Amino acid sequence: MDYTEMLFAFNVHEKAVHQRSRHLFRTPEPQRDAEEKTYTLEMAVNEVLAETRKVALMIRTSPY
Repeated sequence: MDYTEMLFAFNVHEKAVHQRSRHLFRTPEPQRDAEEKTYTLEMAVNEVLAETRKVALMIRTSPY
């Protein structure tokens, strides 16, 4: 793995951790413990990568 791949992986991880924390913060307090078990970091990483794919597709198909 080269530096660029490591940097990309680190950025995806950081965004996923932030997204998961934000999601859990928005969850009502009584349900937070259960949601913490169901909304895993892997799910957050997949969401971040899906957003990245959308942006990459928009850039690729852009006429500019």
